[in-house]
Order: sequence, then C-alpha cells, then structure tokens
Amino acid sequence: MATVTVDQQRLILNSFAAIFQNNLVSKDLVTWRKFNDEMNDRNGLTVTEQVTPDYTTTFTTNGVANLTGGVQNTTFGSETFKLDQTIGSSMGWGDFVKIRDIGAARESQALRKAALRLATDIDAYILGYAANISNSWLGDGVSAVASWDDVASGYTRLKENGVDDDGNLRAVLSYGDKQALGADVLADNASLTDEGAGVYRDGWDGKVAGIPTLFTQQLPSFTVGTRTATGALTSGTASSTTTYESVCISGVPGQFKTQLLPMTIGAGTETLVDGETFTIAGVYAYDNRAKKALNFLQPFRVVGNFTAVGGAVSPRVYPAIITSGPYRTVAQAAGNTAAVTFKGAPGAVLQPRFIANKDAVIINTADLIMPATGIGSRKALTKVPLSVRMWQNSQFGTGDHEVRFDVAIKADVTADGRLRSVRINGS
Repeated sequence: MATVTVDQQRLILNSFAAIFQNNLVSKDLVTWRKFNDEMNDRNGLTVTEQVTPDYTTTFTTNGVANLTGGVQNTTFGSETFKLDQTIGSSMGWGDFVKIRDIGAARESQALRKAALRLATDIDAYILGYAANISNSWLGDGVSAVASWDDVASGYTRLKENGVDDDGNLRAVLSYGDKQALGADVLADNASLTDEGAGVYRDGWDGKVAGIPTLFTQQLPSFTVGTRTATGALTSGTASSTTTYESVCISGVPGQFKTQLLPMTIGAGTETLVDGETFTIAGVYAYDNRAKKALNFLQPFRVVGNFTAVGGAVSPRVYPAIITSGPYRTVAQAAGNTAAVTFKGAPGAVLQPRFIANKDAVIINTADLIMPATGIGSRKALTKVPLSVRMWQNSQFGTGDHEVRFDVAIKADVTADGRLRSVRINGS
C-alpha cells in the first residue's frame, strides 16, 4: 500500500466535500444550525432554547385601557433539541491512494460515488422528516398533485395558519406530479400560447402557485396504524382543554405545545403511528390574528407511536386544545365522545407531498471529534454550516485499510414548525 501524504489526504477530503455539497439538494429547504462544541460520537449534544411569548391587546372606548385585571401572562416557553446522530459511509482505501492530483480526484468514480451516496442518503433523511411534520394534510394522502389548485390550497392553509410568504416557502413534489402538472398547463393552454408552447417544447418546471418547487424521487411513503378510519373521544374529554402555560415547556424534543388526548380507536391492540393526522367533530381551527373561527376543522397530529389496550389509547397530539388567550388553537372545546376521523384507511400506505417554510425544520450539526487512532481530518462546507470528517485507519488483525466519511446531523421540528408546513395530495 502506497504511503499517503498529508496533501493527498487534504485533496481527497476537499474533493469529497465539494461533490457532496453540490449534490445536496435539500440544503435550501431547512434551517441549519451548528453547535460550537464538538460532538462525541456516542453521547451527542442537547440544547434547550427559549420561546418568546405572544401578547394580547386591550381596546377601550373612553380613556386609557383598563388593566386593573393585572398584567397579562408573559410566560416564556422552551423547546429542546438533541444532536445524537451521525450519517456516514465507509469503503476500502485502495481506490483512493491513486488520487494524487486534482485531475485524478475529478476522474475518481469511487470518490464521486461515495460522496453522492452520502448526499443522497442525507437528502432522503431530511425530506423524510420534513414531509411528515405537519398537522395539516390536504387531499386524500395518495393521489398525485395534478393541478394548480392542489398546490394553491396548501398555500392558502399556510396563510390561514399565519405563515408569511417571506421568500422561504418551498414546495416538494414528485416527478409524477411534474408530469401531471405539465398536462394541466397544456390543458389550460390548448391554443398553445407562449406558456403552453413552452411546456410542449421544453417540459414544465419552476414555480407552482408562485412557490419555488423541488421535484424529487425521494418522497417517503407513510404507513398509517391499524386503527379504524374513525374513532371517538372518550367520555370526559371536554375536560382535556389545557393552557399554553401548561404545555409550553418541554424537556423532550418535538413535544412543545402537545398534550395527551384520550380516545377509542377500535376494540383491541390497534396502533397509531407518529405523523398520523385526524380531526374532531365540531372542533374548528381558530385565527388568533382575526380573533375568529376558521371554516375548517382543526387538524391534529399524533406525536409518537401508540398502542391501544382494548381500543383505548391516549396519544400525544399537536396542537394542544387551548380555548382562550393569545395561543388559542380551537374555536371551541371537544365534546365528550365526539367523533374522530383519521387520514387514510387502516394500514394504508400514503405518500404526502408538502409545502413548508424553511424555518419549520432545523438541522442541528456539530464538528465530530477527531479520532484517537488512525489519521483524521475535517472539512467545513461553504454553503451550509456542516463539516465532513474523514477517518483513515488500518486493521492490524485483518490487514484491511479503510476510510470513512461522517457527518453529525439531526433534524428537529422547531417550535410551532408544524404550523409552517402542510402536507398535500390530489383528491
């Protein structure tokens, strides 16, 4: 085995990082944050961040507003994030020792495939997470997004949830959707206007309903639980309303503004799966800006996996049922034994598309510690605050010479990030 110089190691790592970064298509869909501390491969890092409270205003017709009732509650919430995950690839060193100049690096198929594999797997991880966070899910959960209206309805829902169109919205659809949308554009431009002719000649691309759109083959499938398609809240559920102060502090990632909600979902050991959505009869969403009920039932998302006992279960759900104050989520409380309707048939395989603001999901990362044995080096990327660690090592017992490339990366939903995303399908 040829000796590998320090310059050669640097060349290999820099080339790997460049290929990896240029092929990471999900980098603009999320918010990135790098911790200052190095991450131990096993223990990880945990951080808790403050969530600023919201406030209400008081109107009066004469003089100064009456505040004798006291100053409004200014409880600060908190959200916890944990970085405890690495993604990496490893291979034999033999294919890399011949890379001694930039030309060889550019021509190395081994180097390119290793970098592409890491980028592809991280894209799949980020897309899989981002596609599953929302409590809103429009459409049937199965059908392709085949019209402008399918996307526009998602945009409308985001605006109803108070999400600003600040240039950071992205739609993520499948290539099958792209074909269907192209057909829709052609159908609406049968006379082959400039737009229709362009679609006919070049295919369709770009924005849908004014939203920059990414087309991918890596949209995840989603299998719902074995629960029945409908269920019911248990008696006494009307008392399950809560307050923001009770649910705004969470020591567990992803549990900000969630609560446990008792219901019946069958007769035996039926299951609910993380990411499932449902509505409750008569429980409408609430617009805190306009101070009025919205014209659709508040969607709820299951947070975690749950198994019923005798059909009874108390899943953790988002949002919590809050009926007053600046954090109000519903127009009215849930009635005792109110009907619950889930998205999808029992055991159905669904494939959501989604629209999200990049602030909905945060990708936490940190520099991995350098190895105690072998030869290690690290390269910081330029387009995202992420570093790649290369670790070259030889096994005394087997005589194997190995190299691996690793990143520390963990996706988390931000506080109320579920409101800044919507899952969409056709119908």
